[in-house]
Amino acid sequence: MSGRSLLLSVLVVACGKKADAPKKPTADPAKVHALAAEMIKNVPAMGAVPQCEDSQLGGGATMTYRTVEQLGGEKISPDPEHAAWINPPQLDSPAARKLADGADDHEAAAELLAAPFYVVYRVEMVNAPIALAVKELKIGTVGTRIIRYDKAGRAVCARAWYFQNDQAKSDWAIEHSTHTLIDPEIAEAMRQDLAQQFVKLAPRGTAGSAAAKPN
Repeated sequence: MSGRSLLLSVLVVACGKKADAPKKPTADPAKVHALAAEMIKNVPAMGAVPQCEDSQLGGGATMTYRTVEQLGGEKISPDPEHAAWINPPQLDSPAARKLADGADDHEAAAELLAAPFYVVYRVEMVNAPIALAVKELKIGTVGTRIIRYDKAGRAVCARAWYFQNDQAKSDWAIEHSTHTLIDPEIAEAMRQDLAQQFVKLAPRGTAGSAAAKPN
């Protein structure tokens, strides 16, 4: 082989190595399950930790408390606060969602464990009769607590936060609920609206929560 050919071969091999993407970090998903179990054990009592400010919520991995329970292997309660419709997956970081859906994804586990902290949206009250198909004609209100956990699953701060159905949609539902029972389609529309309001308004830190005003 000539010197020129040898040089070209070396350059081709070198370029091929540079083109190889670096491997992503991996971790055992069992570590995520253990972390979630620790979070469940450390749900703070009201007033037990300082109140979270907006500046403490931006930059962490987010997830609903229902997702934390799924990751921790807990049996999901059948009450409205734990229902899938009021714990929208759009609030979950992609890595948390993958693992909660049962994926044995070591890259997702590494991504989630690498988060600097965790912001968990815990639904604690669903006062939304129409969404629950109860004939009590008033706007739906949902009460939550937003909890920041450190990397070890310990609660650092928490705050209460409430949101409601869109006023126009609530007025529409009330106007059209003229029968003895709530129309299933109206109940479903109110459930979907509450989930959308949750995703749109949930505080995510200073940069992401301009539309959300804590109560």
